[in-house]
Amino acid sequence: MDEQRKLEEHRKLPELRAHIDKLLGKGWVITSRSPLKLQSGHRVLLVSYGMLICEGLAA
Repeated sequence: MDEQRKLEEHRKLPELRAHIDKLLGKGWVITSRSPLKLQSGHRVLLVSYGMLICEGLAA
């Protein structure tokens, strides 16, 4: 990441955001924004306190 990009980046936890971007690129979808939930098929992930947590299988 170049210096200009670092200066423009205001998000917290950029590594988590990068990982979520990779998941979205692999077909995961955001199903909720507060709290942030991602789903792929029956698998569900939840972002809580800066951690990506496996919530289990969707009903």
